[in-house]
Amino acid sequence: MNRFTLLVIAAVIASTSNVRGQSLLDSITASDKAVAVVNQALEGTWLSELRPGNLPATAPPILQWVTFNANGTMFASPSDGTQSVGHGVWVRVGDRKFLATVFVFVYNEARVLTTITKARVILQVSPDGKTSKATNEAVVMDRTGRVLAQVPGGTASAVRLSPEIPADFYDFQKIQ
Repeated sequence: MNRFTLLVIAAVIASTSNVRGQSLLDSITASDKAVAVVNQALEGTWLSELRPGNLPATAPPILQWVTFNANGTMFASPSDGTQSVGHGVWVRVGDRKFLATVFVFVYNEARVLTTITKARVILQVSPDGKTSKATNEAVVMDRTGRVLAQVPGGTASAVRLSPEIPADFYDFQKIQ
């Protein structure tokens, strides 16, 4: 046998050895085409910086805690004191993409209800699942639901909270 023939036989054996060991479970998905299933949910609590579309560019963002529940409901707690806790719903619409609708009561200085705001939100979670970006449109209504204004152009950036280990954690683990 010449050297070329030996190389061809070795190549054929090497290429077929992987085929014999491959099962249906190994080949059922095409890893180069599969969409990752991580970060396809919003569950958890996020710290968000909200910039409503009607605020001047120099105005500071409104900080808020936003909690997304696994059942598609959500709560948002704004820090500016003029709004109630927001209540809403969310749904996944694509790869790391979500839609949400949130309702808040808006109060004047005397804490009297003046308007109701419905925010329609488009969210995109980062590939690592730690941050998100959003755009929103606010629909401002009076107490009867009559639309007073539609305010497009709102944006938000958020970071997902995660548990942190306290300094005495390992000592705590040793306690019996």
